[in-house]
Amino acid sequence: MKYINNKIIALALIITAAISCTDDYKCQHVWEKPEEVVNSEYLNSLDLLKSYINNGSPFKLAANMSASMLMQKDIAYSTLLANFNAVDVNGSFTPLSALKVDGTYDFGGMQSVTDLAAGAGITLYGGSLCSNQEQRAAYYNKLIEPIDIPVETETGKTKLFNFDDDAIGKTYPMTGNSSATVEEDPAGESGHVLHVGTNDVKAAESYAKLHVKLPDGRVLGDYVRLNIDLRHVGTDGIWGNGMQVLINGTKFGIGINADGLGAGGDKWKRGIVIRLNNATAPGFVLPDNLKELSEFDLSVGASSGGAQYYLDNISMDYEVSGKGSTIINFEDDDLGTAYPMTNGGKNEVVTDPDGESGKVLQIVHANQSFPKFYVKLKEGMTLGDYTGVTMDMRLNAGQYGMGLRIVINGITFEFGRSAADYGFAGGQNTWKRGGIYVKFVKEGTYTALGEKVPAGTIEIPNSMKDLTEINEFSLGSASGDWDAYIDNLRFTWEAKPQHIEKTPEEKAEIFTEEMEKWIGGMVYAGVNELNSVKTWNIISNPLDKTENENTFKWSEYLGDEGYARTAVKIARDTVKNVGIELELFVSQTLNQYDEMGNSADKLIALVNAWEGDNITKIDGYNILLSAVYSKDANFQEGNEAMVTELFDKLGKTGKLVRVSNLNMMVEDTNGNYIATNKMSEEDKAAAVSYMAFIMQEYRKLVPEDKQYGISIANMTETSTGYGLSPWTSNYNRNVMYEGIVKGLTGK
Repeated sequence: MKYINNKIIALALIITAAISCTDDYKCQHVWEKPEEVVNSEYLNSLDLLKSYINNGSPFKLAANMSASMLMQKDIAYSTLLANFNAVDVNGSFTPLSALKVDGTYDFGGMQSVTDLAAGAGITLYGGSLCSNQEQRAAYYNKLIEPIDIPVETETGKTKLFNFDDDAIGKTYPMTGNSSATVEEDPAGESGHVLHVGTNDVKAAESYAKLHVKLPDGRVLGDYVRLNIDLRHVGTDGIWGNGMQVLINGTKFGIGINADGLGAGGDKWKRGIVIRLNNATAPGFVLPDNLKELSEFDLSVGASSGGAQYYLDNISMDYEVSGKGSTIINFEDDDLGTAYPMTNGGKNEVVTDPDGESGKVLQIVHANQSFPKFYVKLKEGMTLGDYTGVTMDMRLNAGQYGMGLRIVINGITFEFGRSAADYGFAGGQNTWKRGGIYVKFVKEGTYTALGEKVPAGTIEIPNSMKDLTEINEFSLGSASGDWDAYIDNLRFTWEAKPQHIEKTPEEKAEIFTEEMEKWIGGMVYAGVNELNSVKTWNIISNPLDKTENENTFKWSEYLGDEGYARTAVKIARDTVKNVGIELELFVSQTLNQYDEMGNSADKLIALVNAWEGDNITKIDGYNILLSAVYSKDANFQEGNEAMVTELFDKLGKTGKLVRVSNLNMMVEDTNGNYIATNKMSEEDKAAAVSYMAFIMQEYRKLVPEDKQYGISIANMTETSTGYGLSPWTSNYNRNVMYEGIVKGLTGK
């Protein structure tokens, strides 16, 4: 094409000269060809680039070209086939660019370009298989995120009273006057119900006492709702001071009366819900001092001087988020059973003297001595997961003395409180359900800060926090005369959200699988029955320190040597069964400002380490070289020295050496790059000579049988760019074409 253009230009000049001569004078001008024409003719006189290659050597001359451009089969493709015997598609395919919407990879592009190159009879270099850059970093990091398992909320209902199992006529105690009697539902709907008050004696600020014993493991604080069915007789008590809930005699208003609930006028209001953790009517907030109760007296009714109503279907709903308890009670013990004591004395299992709680343990005038219990903690829990212990007690004597004590496996803990501090009095002989509560905290919670441990609290020593059972546990009054009944020692625990980190072994397995998906898929896509892709950059830019959102460091999870060994093994194993022997390179991008000799040393050291297992094999080094000709003579001398040092060191390794992505720029004496349209002819000539120098140093310092080849970065240059290339944008030969020829021929 350039040749034709030159002929047209010459013809135009001749015609112009002819018509510029007058008829009266003979034209005797001697015309010289313009320098541009001369240069063009000279470049066109050079042979095709690949004709300067010795086909008997492993050396191949390649050009970098994107897979998409290669598939277009236009002038770039034809120029490539005419001048090069290899094509390098490095950078066309990365885990990011080949990613499909469903998270898998599209290897179709690699398969297509493999088939194209095989059909054209040109060698294809496959590109990068493992790099820290251009990776699916966010996806990879998500694969190893810790698993956070929140504590599940357990919900359920505890049915307390529906009175159907009670005989007609059974009575329940009242807090004051009148009566509470089991009768038939006056509406004939609900079987047996509880009638509070009568026509003759209405309940005057008096309520039925319903004794509640919650299921094992449940405490009152677990519950969030109290449910009742309510039917007032006429208007008896529907106003007054509103509806009340009583727990062990403590009264809580729920902010609404029976009329507001719609329970008057001899009509049932079914399923009334009273909130226990919210003061919004109907409801109240249960105080902390009642939350640990597992047994208590419950009352619910109208605060009125003349109330009469029916109750039925009393239940409570619990919502427990990772909380529970381990209970010691005496229901399964035979009457008369005795437990060992810490300092002698007598105890035995008896029937609750108040008839409320089944079997209890009686402590008989113990002198500084407490019963000892074996405690098996909840499966999967340790003592460190427990938040405290409560105990029911009915005290006759021993409210003072030296205070209460806890003993765990022979170690005594004081917590600054006596029975009197918990509201017990000698001779009281009244059950205080959950009356004693001791809080557990971790060792150092207070003492490590130099603070005093609060009363009612003990720090569990680190030596005990991992206990899954307690061989000997005691809780009692260190008095010379402790006389009492005890029941329901309840050890409360609280589960914590689980934060499960993956082990190093699990992470290594995950990333080996991810590496297999990419490397295995790419290498297999390069298989073709005519000519498979054998050359790959198995590890790319291992010296690169770039950190961005697409950076992922394989070595952090597979090891400094392990990640490279794993990558090599995957690549070779993928095509082992089809008889393909791969040639795997470690590649590194270097520019003129890098200490090339130092970089070569680092690469060589890495490869030696990777091959230290005597199994892994790296076939060669691939240097992606960005060269710069400096117009500063001193700098340029240093540039040339670095190139020589680079090839000298790599040439002595005994491995294949390849130069790829080779490009050339020119900088002025201030270190600024010069655009190609601003370069002088001298600038271009100097750059051409430097390109020839680089290629000749490579051919001189790398043994001939280890010269794997050179890839040119760009076939064409642009007027606004900085890189010099062998063709113009119109695919006319450029001055750099000569530099490549000289580099290949050494002339």
